[in-house]
Amino acid sequence: MKSALRSFALLTLGFAAVARGSTLYSNTTTDTLDTFFYSAGPWVVLGDRIHLISPGAASQANVEFSNDGSAGGTFDAELDLFDVGSPVVGALIGTFDLTGNSIGAGKIDLSFSLGALAVPQDLIFTLSVSNVSLGVDLGVDMFEPPTVGSSDNSFMIAATTLPNYFQLGTTNENVYFQLSAQDVPEPSSVALVGAGLLIAGIGARRRRK
Repeated sequence: MKSALRSFALLTLGFAAVARGSTLYSNTTTDTLDTFFYSAGPWVVLGDRIHLISPGAASQANVEFSNDGSAGGTFDAELDLFDVGSPVVGALIGTFDLTGNSIGAGKIDLSFSLGALAVPQDLIFTLSVSNVSLGVDLGVDMFEPPTVGSSDNSFMIAATTLPNYFQLGTTNENVYFQLSAQDVPEPSSVALVGAGLLIAGIGARRRRK
């Protein structure tokens, strides 16, 4: 009896551990080998409009920058999330910063911690850079197609002055971006854990009697 109860408790705890957060959007698999550089616009922000698999509590966003400059250095990056609006962006959902990022020749991946930010199924993200070291020429990398969620690959979001966002045409590609949801145990798993603990408790009382 003791062995059976112990096995049941471990099984229910295992079910709870399996229920983890999910990816809401991902466009990080197939590199088109194209980069949009901030200096070309010169762009103040670059980003995209995306459709998630569902609304959710976003915990992390992953982005990728490239340096085409003559030297390495550091820079600050800002991620802004917006509702879809008219003509382009709507209300600001959240702003997140990563400062003092080091980059050499080539690419760098950055992860923004979002806490448990409530996001709608359709949203816009933009990336801006500041305090860029002399000799660093930054851009956002383009991938296609998204493997989770979707995005219109005929345009991205850009601005040369704020708040004048507009749709910038692309050659059938989207900005590298991944958005992950917060880890939350499924209700059924929580119920199983409760049942397992209850049965284990009854067994313990019977043994004491």
